[in-house]
Amino acid sequence: MTRRKILQLATAGLGGCATSPSPTTRLEAGPFSVAIPEKWSRSTIIEKVPIQPLYTPKSWAEYQRDGIYRLKPGYNNRPQHWAIRIPAAGLRGEQFDPKTAGDNETAPQILIHKTDEWGFVLSDGIHSETPISSVGRKLRLDMESWERKDLLHGSPAFMDASLTFVCLKQRIDFQGGRGIRMVAQWTIEPELIRRGQMHYLFLGMSDDNTCQIIATFPLNMDGLPSEKTKEHLGHSIEDYSQFSRNLDAYEADAKLWLELRASQFTPSLQTLDATMSSLIAAHWS
Repeated sequence: MTRRKILQLATAGLGGCATSPSPTTRLEAGPFSVAIPEKWSRSTIIEKVPIQPLYTPKSWAEYQRDGIYRLKPGYNNRPQHWAIRIPAAGLRGEQFDPKTAGDNETAPQILIHKTDEWGFVLSDGIHSETPISSVGRKLRLDMESWERKDLLHGSPAFMDASLTFVCLKQRIDFQGGRGIRMVAQWTIEPELIRRGQMHYLFLGMSDDNTCQIIATFPLNMDGLPSEKTKEHLGHSIEDYSQFSRNLDAYEADAKLWLELRASQFTPSLQTLDATMSSLIAAHWS
């Protein structure tokens, strides 16, 4: 038997019926890069986006005169960042609009932010009510807290909602930093887990705190409730007040259901984890 044949048989025996990883393409976004499945790379959009502050100069002046003019941040209010948008990783049948992706909390994309600009996002982009030197430390503490417990709010200026059904948390290291990935859903009011809302969420920081990374990918699997579904795992939203009272029980059941089916997600957690671990983001420059 030839040496090549022996190596082939030995490789096949590792992990049983394991298949070869899909080919990837490394894409550059300014000083950063990431390797994504080749089939996704053909339609990927890479752009540098300027800071998107909450207030215009006019609305900021009005707020300074009277606190009644205070605004609530939206998901699109964020520092300047490199956006790697990956339409091919979206849900089948769903349209991807690059013009609105920045305001979509489950859009398939990787956003690499200039950390210290978070201090200017909640103002007019010029003033800061937070010492800039503390922004990076605060975001790192939040990320490290996620490794130990669920914080519900994953980043500044995220939106007027909370994370629910948080499960399958795992630390992921990348070249230049680390982060935490989870499966979760943003919820404003009590709700079932839903296709189109349940997603992969990665929160990361470069080791020098100059870069904050938020990556999101919508997830699908057989049996995941659609928008029209009213019952799941014996819990129904037909009697909404009762469902609200029993939300903790449903959340526990739903998280267990997701954890037992973790291998059935599309895209797979393995593919998404490999994508995030391939990230190179050591310093904002």
